[in-house]
Amino acid sequence: MLAFSPAGQAPQPLKPTAPGTAGDPAWQATVHMSDGRTFVTDGGLALDAAVAKGVKLPDRQLPAQRLENFFKVPQTAVCGLADLTKRPFGNTYQTPNGIALNATYIDYLRRILAVRSVRLHSTAAAQPVLVEANGKFIAVLMPVAQ
Repeated sequence: MLAFSPAGQAPQPLKPTAPGTAGDPAWQATVHMSDGRTFVTDGGLALDAAVAKGVKLPDRQLPAQRLENFFKVPQTAVCGLADLTKRPFGNTYQTPNGIALNATYIDYLRRILAVRSVRLHSTAAAQPVLVEANGKFIAVLMPVAQ
């Protein structure tokens, strides 16, 4: 996910939290969705700010179109957080269909969400994973390159 800078300046990329980093993601931008929701993102995880509870919204704003397009892609595989397998060295988790996910993001989601109500929707290893809770998509998670 790239940010757009003022005219005449090169776009500044977001810096996703490295897998295995201690603590919570470092939110770097805000995305105002057409459905009225606001998401926060660090470039690797975009999360509904209402779910993140108490997060200070970054001043930097990104257009919603790219994030909204992720929610429109049909997903073929679904699993729960409990279905993930911790990979060696503890930096990533793996879905049953082999997609590697950043352990920092998964551990954060496990802390803030009721684990049993969460479903991860995926298509392929290089495609975003959608996070659903209580029947609503609340996040987009970029997989870790393998």
